Amino acid sequence: MTTVTEVVEEAATPDPPPPPAAADAAPEFVRTVDRRLVHRAAVSEVFVTDLRRDGDGFLAGAQLPLSHGYFGDHLRRPAAFDFLLLLESARQACTAAGHLYYGVSRDTVFLVNGFSVRITDQDALTAGTRPGELVLEGGAVRDEGKGGRLRGVRFDVTLSLAGRRAARIGIDTSTAAGEDYRKLRFLQRRSTPPVTEDLDTTAAGRPADAAAVGRRNPLNVVLGEPVREGGAVSAPVEPRWENRSLFDHSYDHIPAMVLVEAARQLAHLADVPVTAPVTACTARFTRFVELDSSVTATARAARPGAGSPTPPCGLLVEFRQNGATVAETELDFGPAAGEEGA
Repeated sequence: MTTVTEVVEEAATPDPPPPPAAADAAPEFVRTVDRRLVHRAAVSEVFVTDLRRDGDGFLAGAQLPLSHGYFGDHLRRPAAFDFLLLLESARQACTAAGHLYYGVSRDTVFLVNGFSVRITDQDALTAGTRPGELVLEGGAVRDEGKGGRLRGVRFDVTLSLAGRRAARIGIDTSTAAGEDYRKLRFLQRRSTPPVTEDLDTTAAGRPADAAAVGRRNPLNVVLGEPVREGGAVSAPVEPRWENRSLFDHSYDHIPAMVLVEAARQLAHLADVPVTAPVTACTARFTRFVELDSSVTATARAARPGAGSPTPPCGLLVEFRQNGATVAETELDFGPAAGEEGA
């Protein structure tokens, strides 16, 4: 079973007109696309500014903000665009392209099986004095069952900043019609799942220290107090439901992006410096992460010889809920700021 990232909102509303066909010109960065195409409630959380058909693939543009309450809240200096901002921009572009170009109906829910992120040019992510203009070149492969019934879509995207190839992202999704998704959730739980907008916003316990996980704003901390045992570090996953960047609209589960943020924060609690950038991330999601049951993240060295807290290093983070593994994330980190070339 997979975990879902976004539940389509306002599925009954008519489709917006498609963007213009691709041309030789570069993507534009003058306005955002329709927020419904990228499954966002707030226009301020939409980063994609242009989307065009490009042969069998698609071409997109996204403007990366210099200041953002979540994606820009980091202790790393010099300031750089966050790898999760790149992932969110790619997710939005792929979601919109799926609806417009690859036959994914507007009442469809995307369920993420896994994704991979590889930063190919860390220096290209250094932020300047103007918002970043991200160019995304993507392609997709439909996974079809009997009778051509859509079962999922696999996306592959190359991301460039200022003419430099900065990252490569792959996203593997399954799909389900909105009503089928609701039936599936009820069948799995034998009950209707709660939703985030109905949950108490009071912190479940004492959160991890914001500075220790590389954050300034405590609202962006998604872990409780850590526990060290042997060579592993564990912490409960306890995001703040009122964080409108993490929970832009109501969810009936903890989404994949929150789990990856939890993995990164746990890596910092496991002594990876908060100024060390993520250079690669691979994630696999096997079950829905329920809102009404505790979930624990545990970090261990990902590979033999990768246990040093000084990057470059790799950590494997396992998420467990109700006695079962629900997700796994592997993170690689580069040298901390000031340690390049050391």
